[in-house]
Amino acid sequence: MAEKGMSIFLDVFRRANKKDDGAISLEEFLVFFSDGVMGKEELESLFHEIDTHNTDNIDTNELCAYFSKHLGEFKEIYGLVEELNNKISSVLQSTSQTYKDLSRTDQFINRFIIHEVLNQISAVQRPVDAACDALDEQSRGERADITPVNTEQNVKKSSGIIPGRVVRRAKRQMSNPALVVSPHVHDNLRFEVNSALTSQIDRLTALLDRMENKVNFDGFTDEELTAEEDQKTLLLQIDLAVKEDEMDNFRNSVRDYVEATNNAPGCLSISVQHYMNSVKFSIYEVWSTADQQSSYSQSDASKNFLQKCETHLSQPVDTRSVLFPASWWKKDY
Repeated sequence: MAEKGMSIFLDVFRRANKKDDGAISLEEFLVFFSDGVMGKEELESLFHEIDTHNTDNIDTNELCAYFSKHLGEFKEIYGLVEELNNKISSVLQSTSQTYKDLSRTDQFINRFIIHEVLNQISAVQRPVDAACDALDEQSRGERADITPVNTEQNVKKSSGIIPGRVVRRAKRQMSNPALVVSPHVHDNLRFEVNSALTSQIDRLTALLDRMENKVNFDGFTDEELTAEEDQKTLLLQIDLAVKEDEMDNFRNSVRDYVEATNNAPGCLSISVQHYMNSVKFSIYEVWSTADQQSSYSQSDASKNFLQKCETHLSQPVDTRSVLFPASWWKKDY
């Protein structure tokens, strides 16, 4: 079990590791930890200091071990934040199960209390934001001779800016402790909060970042196309809920499936997302055409995987797909 308060750094690691390969490279480190103050040489020196195994990559143990030695008084705060996340998530989940049966007055009281929780969390956040800004400004003034790292030099540039990207990159890529309320599709009010929801949002952000680099939005125009020109690429999402005692077997099966699918004709990309602290996985596949995906679904590799899933999963496979113009996909990525 992770040391109290250190689960936050496991989340930091996951967000920094954009390639989702289990190790933070120097390039990923520079992009994630650049704060508008530190210079490139300073961050490179810090990277190698954290990389105690001298592998030119940082793993979770190295990251947690390094920051655990420097937390000081913040160690207790990190522990409290972790407890707060868990407690709020538990209380809101309980509220979601009883809310619909309450009287309108009691429902109002519940809503008022939850909004006030959000106000109090925001009140805590404001002085922290102010402190961050003040410390950044002070550090910049002390060493005006140092040029901060420009993250745009370390990532692939695109002339087409997708709405929301600036927001996702803002505030040093730190998760805001915001309370979020979302309705259930069957009118059951369901509440999600910080740790669980932020985890899923960050994973979606990572997927969007990858799609942002692979999908070509440059020079987008509203044009009329003939049926022959209007070729479509298929994005397939497969959602899987795995039995806890089948987790290892499932990982072996999905590893074989990914390897086989990667080599299948027409498969442009495949990736697997695991939702933290859950048994839920999502497989994302991109195919040149829907026909090629349909043909692959009849292959031995696909059939064997779905057959094994009958043993591995606690509920049926949920599959959905969407077509988008093939010209949006950058073939040279």
